[in-house]
Amino acid sequence: MPNRIFVTNDRCTGCSACAKVCPVTCIDMPARSAEDKAKGVKWPKIAVIDEVKCIFCGACVTVCDDLAKKANKSDIFHAITMEKEVVESSGPKIDPALYKGIWCYAEIRHGNLVPTIFELLTVASSMNEVLKEEISVVLIGNKVEAYAHEIIEHGADKVYVIDNPIFENFVDEAYCAALTELIKQEKPNKLLLPASTIGRSFASRVAITAGTGITADATEFSIDPKTRMMHATRPSFGGNLMATILCEKHRPEMATVRPMSFARTPKVAGRKGKILKVTVDPAKWNIRAKFKQYVPEQSKQEDITSAEKIVSGGLGLGKADGFKLIEELADQMKAAVGASRAVVDKGWIPYRHQVGLTGRTVRPKLYIACGISGAIQHLAGMSSSEFIVAINKDPQAPIMSIANLAVEGDLYEILPAITKELKSLQN
Repeated sequence: MPNRIFVTNDRCTGCSACAKVCPVTCIDMPARSAEDKAKGVKWPKIAVIDEVKCIFCGACVTVCDDLAKKANKSDIFHAITMEKEVVESSGPKIDPALYKGIWCYAEIRHGNLVPTIFELLTVASSMNEVLKEEISVVLIGNKVEAYAHEIIEHGADKVYVIDNPIFENFVDEAYCAALTELIKQEKPNKLLLPASTIGRSFASRVAITAGTGITADATEFSIDPKTRMMHATRPSFGGNLMATILCEKHRPEMATVRPMSFARTPKVAGRKGKILKVTVDPAKWNIRAKFKQYVPEQSKQEDITSAEKIVSGGLGLGKADGFKLIEELADQMKAAVGASRAVVDKGWIPYRHQVGLTGRTVRPKLYIACGISGAIQHLAGMSSSEFIVAINKDPQAPIMSIANLAVEGDLYEILPAITKELKSLQN
């Protein structure tokens, strides 16, 4: 039976509470028909749900049922009924007890270790407070074994090194084949990958070939002490909902972790661990894709995810040309340029500059927010910054309350003055 959701006509009061909580705005509140009025229904409006747009999240059902409890009346509310299709897993049943260990994938980019692995190790260490299992890291590349010692010093108990010339450059199929082969052989319990361009590119492919599920772009993690299952939480529907996703019937439980969402594990010099060299036979994989060429992006602006200083602009700029002030200040500070979702949606600046739940999560040493009110989605993406400066006309703007330094005033007066002062100091 397919998913169904419907409203019981005579129980709906037309209060619109359900429409207000709907994350995809699929509930309308039209006037009742003449037929309803003739029957003596006193409520002027009724909820109408578009089943095509509905995602069957149950938010409307919950709010209506809660109102029924508060009203303590048997004839109104409790008006929405949702029936969801139950899909049974067609795959073979697995024994979770056979899967042990928390794995992290260490990304190598152009021969260099990407420090997101230290963020993954923070998540793994947190999980291990409950699981008490070995933390392992998988390192794939060409001539990358030297990084294994650094990874161990940052918290790994074991490092699997898959070192082969075929991994000189990233190719989805080859990396996926190597990791899947190791997963089937060693049977890890959890597997974390960075939600970077490379991580996103092949994590889902690994999940399919390993016969498991995956949560993409997660920002929060916990372990249920009773079930020992991973609860991975990620923003959904434009950041309007936070969805916690479980993988009940398959292993390993996989997730990609949004970069900069977690602190890096500290280095403990001299820490000991195991390094296991894994041999592979690429000839049996039938790799069809080939690496042709790497062409770097032609941009003078720094990537916000790795920047130590960021100057961000919001709707308070008033117009797209306002970003010239942001760019001039950023240039003087050797900082990256960030933006709120609102200005990206208006087309004032490309998406790659967007900070927030639906953009990039950042963790710079200095974050300067100019004309940004501080919607919860934006704050979630930058609140871990070491020092926050907020420049805004509105002293009640949410971002002013979390800023280390809140400057109330006109950014069109303040930013040029700061830029001028920086120029004079440099001269």
